[in-house]
Amino acid sequence: MASITISMELAMTYRNLVAPDGGWVAPEIFSDQALYDLERQRIFGRSWLWLGHECQLPQPGSFLRTLMGDESVIVTRNRDGAVSAFLNACRHRGFEVCQEDRGVAHRFQCRYHGWTYGADGALIGVPGEETLYFRELDKRAWGLIPVARVETYKGLIFGNFDLDAPSLIDDLGDMAWYLDILLDRRAGGVVVLGPQRWRIAANWKVVAENHIGDEYHIGYAHGSMFPPDLGAARPAPLPFAREIRPAPGHGFGVDIYPDQATPRDWLSNGPLAMAPAHVTDYLLEIHEETAQRLGDQRARMAPIHGTVFPTLGMVPFFNTFRAIHPRGPREVEIWSYCVVDRDAPEPVKRWLADYSARAFGPAGGFEQDDAGNWTAVTRSSLGEQARRHRLNFQMGLGHETRSDRYPGEVGLTASEINQRGFYLRWAREMFGVAA
Repeated sequence: MASITISMELAMTYRNLVAPDGGWVAPEIFSDQALYDLERQRIFGRSWLWLGHECQLPQPGSFLRTLMGDESVIVTRNRDGAVSAFLNACRHRGFEVCQEDRGVAHRFQCRYHGWTYGADGALIGVPGEETLYFRELDKRAWGLIPVARVETYKGLIFGNFDLDAPSLIDDLGDMAWYLDILLDRRAGGVVVLGPQRWRIAANWKVVAENHIGDEYHIGYAHGSMFPPDLGAARPAPLPFAREIRPAPGHGFGVDIYPDQATPRDWLSNGPLAMAPAHVTDYLLEIHEETAQRLGDQRARMAPIHGTVFPTLGMVPFFNTFRAIHPRGPREVEIWSYCVVDRDAPEPVKRWLADYSARAFGPAGGFEQDDAGNWTAVTRSSLGEQARRHRLNFQMGLGHETRSDRYPGEVGLTASEINQRGFYLRWAREMFGVAA
């Protein structure tokens, strides 16, 4: 991979974009083209990026088309059942060999000149191979370019262009312990429904940091979504919620219910308090199975939101996962999925999918508020005067704690512990600054 070189002076300037303790960041990180060009190599070229879920590849020959940064890729299930990923570019002239979002195909034929590839990426057909290439073309050398690493965790598929990157499980660290609350609470695991897709005029980091931990904004940004007594006057911190940083760059906001609370108490205090009886009954029925699989501590934890660095955002309170795809420094494309238990009854799945879309779909009540905020933050970072002044991320700084009941550093729900971890990880990946 070609490297991007920057001058020593510019490198030193960029090293000053994030405070050593993460307590401030410079606004230009949300709109600078040169920084984005560097991110393409050092963030999206080296990080584990979420590609999809195994349920989207139900049989040999199944494929899906997605993005890694701004690279189009094809994810396939081969005849032997293995999952692979390839750049979606013909080796002849670079035309996209796959233009469908998802389906079943054992071969991909480029519509430009007809070069044909197998599901394993091998070049298997070239028009005029004998008469035009005189049998001199080494097809073994001209297959689709593979994504260097493809690994899965509890059904989630991730890809990484860097052969030397740590394994996915090592990168997740203690984040995996929390992901299990969402992905492994039942023996059948989960499936994803969707996606819905839309674009926002916002930098991808603004979107990712909101998911990683921002209960602080809810009563203000989303005041219209709550009853008057829970609107702009909504107290913070919330009584059972905590922000948890399990590993640098990753983060979760979770409700941790006290030992004396019952599962029905949890449901009556969460976003599913108004759910119909068939949904509530299902969630109560599976509690014992969840406790047996994950232990009582995790069975009492309800993830609210989170981010797997850099671009897997989650709003588990609304069964929502989304891939945050950058489309340049000042635009992002969101692919939003509803995540449901594979073995949940179909009426439960349908209700949860509708609930997720109404809250966090492209026209969702919460999403409209958030999109406006993200756009405004990105736009303000373009101002010549605004860029001279830093943005404050000091909430809760120095008051992080640890607990023997759950791994990672812990802050109150009104804390920017996870944003600080996110930007310190970003600085480390970009410039080698310790996180």
